[in-house]
This record gives sequence, C-alpha cells and structure tokens, in this order.
Amino acid sequence: MPVVEIVWWNDVGEDAATFMSSSSSATYLVDGGGAKSGSDKVFQHNGAGTVTIRNFQVHGSGKLYRACGNCSTSYRRNVVMDGVTARTTKVLAGINTNWGDTARFSRITVYGSGTTICEKYRGVPKGSEPVKIGSGADGVNCLYSSSDITIR
Repeated sequence: MPVVEIVWWNDVGEDAATFMSSSSSATYLVDGGGAKSGSDKVFQHNGAGTVTIRNFQVHGSGKLYRACGNCSTSYRRNVVMDGVTARTTKVLAGINTNWGDTARFSRITVYGSGTTICEKYRGVPKGSEPVKIGSGADGVNCLYSSSDITIR
C-alpha cells in the first residue's frame, strides 16, 4: 500500500497528489501532515480503490478530496477520513453516487461554518462536466452521523 506520511503542502494550487490505479483493491494511505491553499482540491482520485486520509489538517482549500467525475475510465472510488481537521475549506469530499463511490467520516473537526462534509455528483463521460446532485449523509454513499462531526 502506498503511504504518504507526515507531508505538509504549504501552497497546493491545483492538486497536492493524484491517486491512480486500475485495481479495485488498490489502497492508499495519507497519514498525518496537512495542506493549505488548495485553489481547487488537495487530493484527486482518478483510479480505482480506496484512499484513507487520517490525522490530517486542511486549511483554505476548495475540496480536500474529489473522486474524478469525468475521467476516461469510470471506477468505483472510496475515501475514508478519520481524524481530519478543516479550517476555511469548502468541501471535505466530492464523490460520484452513480458509480457507487463512498465516503466515510469519523473524528472530523470543522472550524467555522460553511464546510460541506460530503458532496454528491453524477459522474459523466470524459469531455463533459459532472453534475452536483446533493450533499449530506445518506447511509449509502456519504457515511457519517452527527457524532462523527465536531463544529467549533
């Protein structure tokens, strides 16, 4: 399993890291560290499998994680966030429900208001733009309860 451990990105810009694999059993771990100033997203998931982000801080970014919604190959993608702290970040995860993506959250701390925990999209073929279809816990794709999220 590829591991990114205790890395600090000070000026992300477009993406800090992109995860790519054609194997549905691929797993990636981001453990510790943090990122700030991600104009779009911090982590982009273009391949299949599961990305786990734990003990991570994100500041001043668009999205912490986005499952690709218009890549040349459509995969089921999963993200697990545990022990994430977010400040001035618009969205923690964006996933594509029509491809069966899931996002699981635990021990999340958000400072301030206005952060969306989980955004749902309809993934589309390459060349088109994915359509946002909702947000929030649903017990199917966006998996968390109010006890998993602390707002400060």
